[in-house]
Amino acid sequence: MRRRYVRAKMDNVATAECLTLDFGPFETVHRWQRMPECDEFVGARRSKHTIVAYKDAIYVFGGDNGKRMLNDLLRFDVKEKSWGRAFATGTPPAPRYHHSAVIHGSSMFVFGGYTGDIHSNSNLSNKNDLFEYRFQTGQWTEWRFVGVTPVPRSAHGTAVYDNKLWIFAGYDGNARLNDMWTISLLPGDYKTWEEVVQIGERPPTCCNFPVAVARESMFVFSGQSGARTTNSLFQFHFKERRWTRISTEHILRGAPPPPARRYGHTMVSFDRHLYVFGGAADSALSNDLHCYDLDTQTWNIILPSTDSQVPPGRLFHAAAVIGDAMFIFGGTIDNNIRSAEIIHSGRVGDQNTGAYSYGGGALTISPDTYSASTRKTR
Repeated sequence: MRRRYVRAKMDNVATAECLTLDFGPFETVHRWQRMPECDEFVGARRSKHTIVAYKDAIYVFGGDNGKRMLNDLLRFDVKEKSWGRAFATGTPPAPRYHHSAVIHGSSMFVFGGYTGDIHSNSNLSNKNDLFEYRFQTGQWTEWRFVGVTPVPRSAHGTAVYDNKLWIFAGYDGNARLNDMWTISLLPGDYKTWEEVVQIGERPPTCCNFPVAVARESMFVFSGQSGARTTNSLFQFHFKERRWTRISTEHILRGAPPPPARRYGHTMVSFDRHLYVFGGAADSALSNDLHCYDLDTQTWNIILPSTDSQVPPGRLFHAAAVIGDAMFIFGGTIDNNIRSAEIIHSGRVGDQNTGAYSYGGGALTISPDTYSASTRKTR
């Protein structure tokens, strides 16, 4: 099959070209640059998908291309800068979007989401199924449960901590949620869900929010909560099962404020920072990059250098970190166009501590420690 290459254009059309983001000597300056062009491939343009980072590759699952839901599994080789379809056997999840995906060990777990025919607006429903994809064999397996299960949902947050999958909030088709469930991912354990008794100041019922895991906690920032939507950052302490709303009252006058409230954005964790990119903020598609310092509990906006080639604003994209580089893929840009761009950042933080990813999406902090994921709703 003959391959052709697509160059970036400046008229709000989607592109298959890569960009790179190089952080300067200070955390408040960065530079976007174009990478070698990526091959155009069938099904590239999408939003509301998930991505996870495993070893030296990014795996993209599901989403929608504006006409139908997808359930293909794509693989981007970071070293070779090439796309392909991941090898897969067994029965994959039904086509869906607003699902979640996380990494545990050498497997990817896909939970929930919205399925059906969006073109004819028929057979639409939320799901509460859980699928495992084993990277070593390419095998898809659907898990079967004993006892009660979480309400079917989309636009939820998902994390992995202490060898368990944690599901938080989302949208059940009628209302936003703020419940939490957990299940062991260890082989041999009973596949039984437990509803988590949460204490403290939990986020309001919400969807369309990103989560990130760091320092034995899960962080939730903004999202859609109706009239109660805020730009607050919440922290869930796994061991205590306790929520805390992180106050901004200590921020000095003149210091950068938190990002504006938004949804459809991404958030990744690296070293001592949380990085928030894009989303819909006050009816505008954002392309700003914000950084939260976990040590000082302060926000900064990371400004592009004057020679940057800044990507257009977007929502429902996905982000992943491999090594010390952040990748942004897909999303919805101006005029409701799905993007096929993959945008590469240079450095995120100071250390090469493992593989991280957020898919509009998923967040993974090393293969066997912590991970998290979120999805967005309609």
